[in-house]
Amino acid sequence: MSLGERIRELRKEKKMTLQQLAGDAITKGMLSLIENNKAKPSMESLQHIASTLEVSVSDLLEDSSSAEKKEIVRQAEELYKKLSYPDTKIFSEILNLIAPHLPAKGRGYLDARLLDLYTRIAYESGNPDWKSYCSRAITLYEEIQVARRAASLRLFRISVKFREKQYEEALRQLLEERQSLEQQSVWTDPLSRLDYDYSEAVFYYAVGQQDKALDTMHAAIEFSKQQKVFYRLDHLYRLAIIHAIMAGNEKEAKMYISRLEAYGLFTDDAEVTEFIQLIWVHYYTSYTKQIDEADKLMQKILKTSKPLEELDSERVEYAKILYYKEQIDKAQEVLENTPPPPYFVTHPIDLSMYSEREYYLAKIYQQQGESDKALAIAEEAWEQLDTFLETPYKTRMRDLIAELNSTN
Repeated sequence: MSLGERIRELRKEKKMTLQQLAGDAITKGMLSLIENNKAKPSMESLQHIASTLEVSVSDLLEDSSSAEKKEIVRQAEELYKKLSYPDTKIFSEILNLIAPHLPAKGRGYLDARLLDLYTRIAYESGNPDWKSYCSRAITLYEEIQVARRAASLRLFRISVKFREKQYEEALRQLLEERQSLEQQSVWTDPLSRLDYDYSEAVFYYAVGQQDKALDTMHAAIEFSKQQKVFYRLDHLYRLAIIHAIMAGNEKEAKMYISRLEAYGLFTDDAEVTEFIQLIWVHYYTSYTKQIDEADKLMQKILKTSKPLEELDSERVEYAKILYYKEQIDKAQEVLENTPPPPYFVTHPIDLSMYSEREYYLAKIYQQQGESDKALAIAEEAWEQLDTFLETPYKTRMRDLIAELNSTN
């Protein structure tokens, strides 16, 4: 395979247009000539093409020598896409697939990618050696000038602190890392910056710095529009919607929901529609108590989604609707059979929202005259909530505990 054919193949694999690959470094016409083997790229152009395609220059020039390794990477990435956490079977499959091919000393993109994938799954599997693989992958990515992959893996390393609920430390490391990247002027693509913008906003929310979170989030949305890049835009809109709902700002919530709806239509993303329906259900049940409206939307969700027993947040919302419709026994059954949040859900706001399961169970036991049981459930939930920033969910649980204590 010629160099031009290799570039064209990789570009199409990544679903990039000629203009997207050319960027500002070379002209679209010159890239077309290169792909058709009618022109040879300069080293500077070749480095730009390789970096944008997230491969090394040597991998572009020496395609045939890495066939086996490429197949291992392909298989590992396919397995990685199928992950449904925690899926120890697929964890083991990926680790066993990659382990025999881990390089003693990495050379190019394929070695870096193997180390990258191994890092992420080794962490999920509880292997403490993931840090050394992570450092090696980052170093290799930077040596071959694949800045975005390096930035992504650095962000993964920081996110581990966040998942361990070390929110302040995660934010400190993120800001420090970001400052270093900006001083080195390595924001070579808008996607890396948006990854950091989104994480920074999420981390600020986690430590209760809502003004900084909003500033970061709004700046990221504007940057996304300026760059005409829609990456992370849906996540940013979701963040804005949840903040507006908790703040009781229905006008702002509706504005961002309409923008998210437009995004969903543009990208043909059905999951966006499901999120919007569910967030309205949550708003109606938790804030405005428009239970009939919530019930109508919930019925739509249940017709098009998985069975109720396979859902998480939807189950809690369904139970809340049953509770307000005075179908107490059924609500109790649904709540008691709803599992705790997945282990990878660690954001204080998400966990606070999940605590509604315990809140409504406690309310049901209170109505049934089992105040001691209600108090035990509420106080157990409070042990975690007490360490989080103030939210309406935390306030409600505190008020319920005070009420239960006053009647005991």
